[in-house]
Amino acid sequence: GAFFNIVMARATRPGCYSGRVRRTRWLGPYRLLYRIASGGMAEIYRAVITTPDGTPHDVAIKRLLPRYNEDEEFITMLADEARITAELSHPNIAQVYEFGVVDGQHVLAMEFLDAVDLRSLLRRCREREQPISPTLAVFIVEQALRGLHYAHTRVGPDGQPMNVVHRDFSPSNLLVSFDGQVKLIDFGIAKARLNRSHTRGGIIKGKVKYMSPEQTLGRRLDARSDVFAAGVVLYYAVTGQLPFFAPSDAELMVAIREQDPDPPSRQHPLLDPAFDALLLRALRKEPEARYPGAADFADALHAWLASRDPGCGADRLGRLVSRIFARERMEAELQAGECGFDDDPEPTPSQAARHYTRLVDPGHFTGSRLAPDPRADVEAWLATRRHEDEDDSDDFWTADAATHELPRREDATNPHGSASQTHGGADETTTRRAR
Repeated sequence: GAFFNIVMARATRPGCYSGRVRRTRWLGPYRLLYRIASGGMAEIYRAVITTPDGTPHDVAIKRLLPRYNEDEEFITMLADEARITAELSHPNIAQVYEFGVVDGQHVLAMEFLDAVDLRSLLRRCREREQPISPTLAVFIVEQALRGLHYAHTRVGPDGQPMNVVHRDFSPSNLLVSFDGQVKLIDFGIAKARLNRSHTRGGIIKGKVKYMSPEQTLGRRLDARSDVFAAGVVLYYAVTGQLPFFAPSDAELMVAIREQDPDPPSRQHPLLDPAFDALLLRALRKEPEARYPGAADFADALHAWLASRDPGCGADRLGRLVSRIFARERMEAELQAGECGFDDDPEPTPSQAARHYTRLVDPGHFTGSRLAPDPRADVEAWLATRRHEDEDDSDDFWTADAATHELPRREDATNPHGSASQTHGGADETTTRRAR
């Protein structure tokens, strides 16, 4: 596994910030500009750090809430996860810079992204009755799969495989930027949180709608579980519906293991049998029947895309995001320009050092990963999001919660809506305690 929420801000809509920082202006070497959002686990801030060469850089700072700062075992595990994620440097993975503690507060420094998540993009397209094109959806998932493959095959500093599995691949964990980049976020939050000492055995964590069959059973996962989740995301993106239907989450777990999804071409006229075949392979029940790795699935999607729409790529994606989120982006840039504190002097390096201890520092602030950005004159905007659950931090699934019998197909309903309906929670976190 890897670390948690890289860009975890959860606000009511993109560009809707929580306001300026009014009390805490500095966290060690980080100058906080404004709070982006507050969730069940942490507060998120936009911040600036000045590297040794004097260059200021925007970063996102996640500050853990007090109840997590008091859990020593949890903090230790998070630090271990931070070390893993900090080793993942790939164009399709949002970067973690360092993890540290200042005045007893644990903070994580992350890449500050000018992007929206796929969940918001799909919802906005649906609200405008302009569903995203299948080829653009294929491009997005293909790019994310490249990041997954890198994580799956990454070798650690000791020369041993890191065996990273995302475990929570979903639309809310895929960011699409205003210049058409695709970034995978939120590595390992489920695993990090599940490994606390008081957690019972047989617990499953994740968004049920995107779980693989083996994940619903609490089995050990490998890269092929992420391949299945990527197939579910792509199916949803191109059809507006999820591939498995059931009236409750517990029954949905059984449906994932037992139902056969309809070919996506039945839902969209621009899809063909060749696309059906490549997507349905990712959704096979047995891991051995799926693509052996994320790169294999990505290659299949790339070949299909090249034969149908070779011009589809980052430029087109960037234009789409810029067009449909133009107002929110303008609001965010205006608010960013209003932030700052003239009355709060910057601490000297020695003052900052007295209050800040780096727990995980892969050397990213030596300039290797914070080199001057040619787009630094453009105000960065971190699109914020949140799950519809107020706080799912303590909600878990037990393995025996999925022992319910699957209702007859004719009795099962699809609670997720259709392509013509507003995207109403098909990708929200659906972790519940088994009743």
